[in-house]
Amino acid sequence: MEQEGVPVIQALCHAHLDSPSTSSPGVIVYVDTHLDPLTPHQVAALDTAIDTEPASLQENIMDTPPASSQEQKSKTDDSTDSTANTISSIQQESVSSVEEAAVDNGADIGNFASSESVRQTEALLCDVMSAVAIETPTSSEVDNKLQVQAPQESASIISTDFTQTSINANLGDKDAQVTLGDMYNEGKGVQQDYKAAMEWYLRAAEQGDAVGMCKVGVLYDHGLGITQDHSTALTWYLKSADQGNAQAQSNIGYCYHFGQGVPLDYSKAMEWFLIAAGQGNADAHIHIGNMYNDGLGVPQDFTQALERYHKAAEQNDSYAQTNIGHYYRFGQGVVQDFSKAMEWYLLGANQGNADAQNHIGNMYNDGLGVPHDYSQAFDWYSKAAAQDYQHAQHNLGGLYHDGAGVMQDYSKAREWLAKAAEQGNVHSQYHLGCLYHDGQGVEQDYVQAMTWYRKAADQDYMNAQYSIGRMYQNGHGVPVDYSQASVWLLKAAKEGHNEAQYAVGRLYEYGDGVPQDVTTAMEWYLKAAKQCSWEARTRLAYLHRQGSYFF
Repeated sequence: MEQEGVPVIQALCHAHLDSPSTSSPGVIVYVDTHLDPLTPHQVAALDTAIDTEPASLQENIMDTPPASSQEQKSKTDDSTDSTANTISSIQQESVSSVEEAAVDNGADIGNFASSESVRQTEALLCDVMSAVAIETPTSSEVDNKLQVQAPQESASIISTDFTQTSINANLGDKDAQVTLGDMYNEGKGVQQDYKAAMEWYLRAAEQGDAVGMCKVGVLYDHGLGITQDHSTALTWYLKSADQGNAQAQSNIGYCYHFGQGVPLDYSKAMEWFLIAAGQGNADAHIHIGNMYNDGLGVPQDFTQALERYHKAAEQNDSYAQTNIGHYYRFGQGVVQDFSKAMEWYLLGANQGNADAQNHIGNMYNDGLGVPHDYSQAFDWYSKAAAQDYQHAQHNLGGLYHDGAGVMQDYSKAREWLAKAAEQGNVHSQYHLGCLYHDGQGVEQDYVQAMTWYRKAADQDYMNAQYSIGRMYQNGHGVPVDYSQASVWLLKAAKEGHNEAQYAVGRLYEYGDGVPQDVTTAMEWYLKAAKQCSWEARTRLAYLHRQGSYFF
């Protein structure tokens, strides 16, 4: 299911997107959506499950680079000479202004106060070292290395990955410092602590480690453990990119692509993506594919986009695999092939990609390339919903509402719709309003219904606009107010909602909330009649017989 404002694969489904029906407003539609965490998608209240193409293709946005900086260095050393001149020419015009902006924002990119977690790590090191026999080097040992005796029975307790990494990091091993930062960042082997992660990334960065620099930028970019600051993030990306770090180069492209910390500039974004892709960076290939897919800074070219997705998919990137699935599913740049779409979705889904899991659920829900199977759809939606994927949560709510593949349960439907609605999912906001309006799975509450309708209507969701208009007409939770009713019904009618068009025709025919105007009423009846509104056709025939309107 697509969302407005995202120029991807939209033309194919505008004919039926958000098409209203005469069915109850409580009918749930299973939404076929694509990962886009920033903007909710839209869905219509239809009699049957509908299936449209994704709103936008996936991007592995601002992922941190590999945990080991040593692996990155093996790629960096080979590519630095070939890319240094290109990077330098792009970077020179960016570095000074970005660093000035960082200073103006009061960002300290060189120092970071030691966190409590880091102090605890250092204390742990002292405890460990005191439990381990240290052999003091003699004058004959010119290498001056610490010789650590193998501990005895306590080995199984103190030789965990975290402990060993902590020791190495405190001894100044910058690879271990990056790894320890990752452990704090991801909460692996230790309680998640972004401030501690920042401390260890900074220690590696201060030793000139490109991976550490990039990861410091990522934390600033996302505001993890520190105030979000895109300008400072970009400064760190540039420092890392100057050493040939491909992930940093891709992240700089992302900053230009979305105007974060710098003015939006698709050409510069593409320059940086190409540099990173030249080193085989999967994220950069995906970004380039998306720019070709959307025609941003380059002519739209689905073939070029698909080639880039394949390059990333060859590295087993789940986002790229899912995007290729979308191409086959909707026949974009390739012959439509549901079987191949399912193959690619499964590759992504088996790596835990929630969007792929949701789309597999939709394939089973609609019987595309596989037998129609609500139970399978339920299982796949559940996998994605468990990752807090709002569109799968909405779809689970739909299955519970309709009793498809699971026992009908309005309470559970409300529970799942509420989870998605709280994340801003416009479909769920509307359908949650319907449940409160009709008293399904919850005590009837017009005030709550209006609250959720308004949230969806504020996102220009025409079904919600229509429902608000009807509530003002009928005095449900609000005083009867034809003037307000006309405002909301007109909003929906102008979006093409046929029931709203008929309702507006009635308002003009009888002068309720608007000046009485039979001619205008007939114009709206005609619009509704063209969308198969039998009520509108009946009114047209009646007024024609009365001589009120001449064809």
